[in-house]
Amino acid sequence: MPRSTKENAELREVRRRHILDAALRVFAAKGLARAKVADIAREANFSHGLLYHYFAGKEAVFEALVAEVMERIDADLAPTTERAIDRITASITRRCEMLDGPDPVRVVMHAVFQGEVGTPELRARLSKHMVRLRRRLRDLIARAQREGDIDPNIDADEIGRLLMFLFRGLSIDVPHHPLPRPAAETILHLLAPGRRGAPRWAAQTTTRSRRTGT
Repeated sequence: MPRSTKENAELREVRRRHILDAALRVFAAKGLARAKVADIAREANFSHGLLYHYFAGKEAVFEALVAEVMERIDADLAPTTERAIDRITASITRRCEMLDGPDPVRVVMHAVFQGEVGTPELRARLSKHMVRLRRRLRDLIARAQREGDIDPNIDADEIGRLLMFLFRGLSIDVPHHPLPRPAAETILHLLAPGRRGAPRWAAQTTTRSRRTGT
């Protein structure tokens, strides 16, 4: 009995996901530059012809992974009613966890920061995404400053840039040197020393207000 349109669509999505997962393992092991379509097909246990039925080539597979990463990072930093420092804490913790294994974010970021991304179109998309990400991070940090959890005397955009530089360095280094387990805690302690108890900067702001009578 022939498959229905819905069943065909579901099968296509399952196979597409299988290819992406296989490609992720190959890219994590070999890097984007050294990986070949044959490696991905072998890892997925697919023929070349079947793989090309779903993706035009290695770059198309990588672009699909990039799209997933963009969506995940955007969701992490999207505006919510949640306290800003809690959102930042969760995002940093996830980034550190992702750097420890064959996670799409780590694999994509490593390829990007190592200069392995090939097509000009993809580089342009990633550049726009990084600008958008930096703005969202800046806005989230600024809100955490207003809420008293991060030192308001430091420029929010500068803090965001430093965090992005930090994760850029980690994404390059981690494949060669495992990430220390307390890495997320160290980063968060530097960013917001008082987050476990009364917010440090809120307390300082309150003290200054009492002294000035404002």
